[in-house]
Amino acid sequence: MDFAKGHGTGNDFVIVPDLEDALPLKDAQVAALCDRRFGIGGDGLLRVAPSDDPAAEWFMDYRNADGSIAEMCGNGVRVFVRYLLERGLATGPEVAVATRAGVKNVVVEDDGLRVDMGPAVFGPPSQASVEGFTWPGQAVSMGNPHLVCHLGDEAELEALELFHQPRYDEAVFPDGVNVEFSVGAAPHVRMRVHERGVGETASCGTGACAVAAVALRHAGQDTGTCRVDLPGGTLTVTVTDETVYLAGPAVIVAEGTFRF
Repeated sequence: MDFAKGHGTGNDFVIVPDLEDALPLKDAQVAALCDRRFGIGGDGLLRVAPSDDPAAEWFMDYRNADGSIAEMCGNGVRVFVRYLLERGLATGPEVAVATRAGVKNVVVEDDGLRVDMGPAVFGPPSQASVEGFTWPGQAVSMGNPHLVCHLGDEAELEALELFHQPRYDEAVFPDGVNVEFSVGAAPHVRMRVHERGVGETASCGTGACAVAAVALRHAGQDTGTCRVDLPGGTLTVTVTDETVYLAGPAVIVAEGTFRF
């Protein structure tokens, strides 16, 4: 099986081209490819398949590292488009990609790619617990579920143990949730994230969008731009009245063949 490997601010993916839509991947195969010791290694997998939507030529079949299906991935869609461009499967400066969260338009910029992520939809207040400590949080949907918890200071953020899924209210998040912990205030925040089906990752694009939207709301702003620092790098999030834009780098680092 041919594959490529790419990342966006350290959020890394195995990319599998399936240009004829003839390669249905089982959960166990996805998990094997994403295994960091016995496979290629990645936070998730991006299968490149033909789109059924007339607005986009290609569909991003995004899977978590455990093989489970996910609706959307902000870093993943930038890496997906970078792969399309380098393989000659798309031309810039704007590329439409079909996802389970709808068609996303990606613009190629000098220093990376910018994605129209759609609006941030606020849900109810909730909470997350880690190692016996509980923090209030805000539910946000970016096409996938997020719970944003704002912490008191940098030391508290650094001390977090995110080896296991934080506890959350399953009545609010019946399909699981990505949990973000943030410090700072708009226009500059810092975050860590535990992604459902994966664990802690170096970066999460949809999570950065959720954190920025919450930070702006806390600052009394409905719109604005935030710099979001993550362990893997920096993303820029712009919230408008209609949508949220996510901008950042995406690179392809390897190509090869995987033998099951």
